[in-house]
Amino acid sequence: MPQGFRTRQFVAGNSAAVRIPANMAFPPKTELLVTREGNTIKVEPLMPTLRDVPQLFAQLGKFHSGQRPEFEDVERKW
Repeated sequence: MPQGFRTRQFVAGNSAAVRIPANMAFPPKTELLVTREGNTIKVEPLMPTLRDVPQLFAQLGKFHSGQRPEFEDVERKW
């Protein structure tokens, strides 16, 4: 059975808000998709799509030197 809890909506700035208990929260900085279907509001993590691939590769640049030392061409004595 899904885990649930009761809460009330409140106003934060110009937005409606709901507190989510820490044990149900997504990791920090997780992008979320919020949809409404009738009286149900769904909050789910936004999954990466192919549109995000160039940005993901750009982020790799921070961690990759651009060189592959295991494939350095070394002159061999034949």
